[in-house]
Amino acid sequence: MAENLQQVKKRIKSSQSIAQITKAMEMIAASKIKKAQASVENNKAYAERISFIVQKILAESTDLLYNLPFLNIDKNIKRKLFYVISTDKGLCGGLLANIYKQIFVSVSKDDYIVTIGKKAQTFCIKNGYNVKASFLMGSSFPKYDVIYPMLKIMKDLLDKKEISAVNVIYTNFKNRIVQQAITKSLVPIEKDKNFVNKGDHIFEPSANEVLKSLLPYYVGNIFYDMLMNAYASEQAARMSAMSNANENAKEIATSLTIIYNKSRQEKITNEILDLANGQIH
Repeated sequence: MAENLQQVKKRIKSSQSIAQITKAMEMIAASKIKKAQASVENNKAYAERISFIVQKILAESTDLLYNLPFLNIDKNIKRKLFYVISTDKGLCGGLLANIYKQIFVSVSKDDYIVTIGKKAQTFCIKNGYNVKASFLMGSSFPKYDVIYPMLKIMKDLLDKKEISAVNVIYTNFKNRIVQQAITKSLVPIEKDKNFVNKGDHIFEPSANEVLKSLLPYYVGNIFYDMLMNAYASEQAARMSAMSNANENAKEIATSLTIIYNKSRQEKITNEILDLANGQIH
């Protein structure tokens, strides 16, 4: 009985320690998500404006515009490039499982993959996908300049005419409760069928030249927005997962404490009965 009580007591302490750790991790994720959410929201105005200008030029364009990069791509090429944005660490609920499902559905074994995050790298290599390059996601908010070496791989493959399209698998951040794993097209840039062309604009020296200069920024901004969404989603998912783990650890500690107290009371009662019956050895 004494041995069992000691084991229960150890489990209570372990549960309490886990509760403290998960609470600390929840608070860290909560502090990180504030900056990430603000950055995602602040980027929207710039992203919407640059998207408007690009779509306006495309809506008014002639066939000459399709000689520009990211627009005119040979669709007969079967191989595609996929960027997969995951996390470096686990403990983020079902986020990684949803990313893996997107990989299974969207990517063939002939396609190129560039992984961002250790978890995606490990998963893709283990399952025999064609990993072209790997980058770390990092534990801090991603800076804009991290996208340059990532996108250089895309540019090189497009220049060599090895791929027909570029897609990104990532987790879109809707709010702190909802994050959705999706596959989104990055290149080629298509005309938006729902685009409403409002207002008159004059482009100098020409719409073609403006679009040529703008397209790299446009693609970079879209990709960076995906990276920010993935980071915000990671922190939100981890905060939620750690909150649930914290509550579970507390419940286990409470349940074990009740068991410990009942067992202790039972032991004391038995000892009193032994005394009353004169059976103490």
